[in-house]
Amino acid sequence: MAQIRGSTDRQDPYDVAIVGAGPSGSASALHLSRRGWRVLLVDKAVFPRDKPCAEYLSPPAERLLDELGVMRLSEMQNPGRLRGFRVFAPNGTSFQGDFSATRDGSGNSYFTTGLTVPRLHLDAALVQASLAGGAELRESWRLAQLARSQGIWRLTSTGGDSVAARLLLAADGVHSTVARRLGLHVPGRLRKVALVAHMSGIVGLGEYGEIHVAGRRYVGVAPLDPGVSGLCNVAMVVDEARDARNLAGRPQDFLLEALSTFPKLQGRLERLRVVRPTLTISRICVRARRFSDDGLLLVGDAGGYFDPFTGEGIYRALCSAQLAAEVGDSALQRQDLSASSLARYDRLMRSEFRGKRVVETIIQMAVQVPPLANHIAGVMRRNPGMADTMVAVTGDFLPTSAVLRPGFLLRLIV
Repeated sequence: MAQIRGSTDRQDPYDVAIVGAGPSGSASALHLSRRGWRVLLVDKAVFPRDKPCAEYLSPPAERLLDELGVMRLSEMQNPGRLRGFRVFAPNGTSFQGDFSATRDGSGNSYFTTGLTVPRLHLDAALVQASLAGGAELRESWRLAQLARSQGIWRLTSTGGDSVAARLLLAADGVHSTVARRLGLHVPGRLRKVALVAHMSGIVGLGEYGEIHVAGRRYVGVAPLDPGVSGLCNVAMVVDEARDARNLAGRPQDFLLEALSTFPKLQGRLERLRVVRPTLTISRICVRARRFSDDGLLLVGDAGGYFDPFTGEGIYRALCSAQLAAEVGDSALQRQDLSASSLARYDRLMRSEFRGKRVVETIIQMAVQVPPLANHIAGVMRRNPGMADTMVAVTGDFLPTSAVLRPGFLLRLIV
């Protein structure tokens, strides 16, 4: 039986049903509820719950969370803060990029640090905010049937619970059931598996996140709790074809063994301790044919995911929720939820994220070609301003044109 939070007095169709109550779904629900629409969230989980995630939020995500009122909730008090990133190439060459080095001079603190927040806390805070804003939530709700007739979506759970809504938002992640049922997902060329754990005891961690590249794998290490010495998120991404045999049935042992293969982590792991067991997620690279259709918007990772190197998925989730609410609100007011009406969302998403996908593709090429990764790291080390610019672009507060211009790319490869 689905657990229900929020009012359930009315039986007529909801204005909006959202499948998935993670960051993109809960943020969308809050935006649309604030605009006066009747919104239902459904999720197969019960909150709070953990998720396999690097748990890093790029600097502008804090502004979006603050606008939602989430930063004032108890779950979000005293998050970890990162001043930037240190990146280590396969040969051990490293460079450092600082967020504050490229901010706009306004003194805006949102662009000084990134955040690290466990998904256990972040997602619970967003759910709490969406409920306070007027949305309803049904937990332990797993989608079984999905159909649209005469402008109304009808969703039925495996438990037989049925709901109806005029507008459907798929916010159910990279393995979106909604997108797959409707034929909107295309498997990505990269076949990657992510392994994520909370650990303590890695020597030498400070105010910077670390990314280590070696053996066509990479691992991100992000300090989590400023009040707990050494507690960090360790998120490794590996190639499914290469590592599946060694990984099968033993993700935590694999993760611990693989950590010692990164040159600049060797000698720093003697006191390593697993605080939260390893979580995994496979097939993390997918592409959406489009972001909208009749009565439908794909939000967050349901709209595609390309394994971003420094983990900006939360920012994308929050930003796409903002865009979906803007387009959805306008379409609901006009009572026009046709594909042509909602196609504006596609244009906004492409405008916002097209350049970022190009940057992510370049980074993945470097990960797969160790000599190229070593060369780029050397260039960045010799040119700290370029390193700051690259970190700011991957951190979502400098436009991608800052690194995609010919002069920058030429300096990068020559």
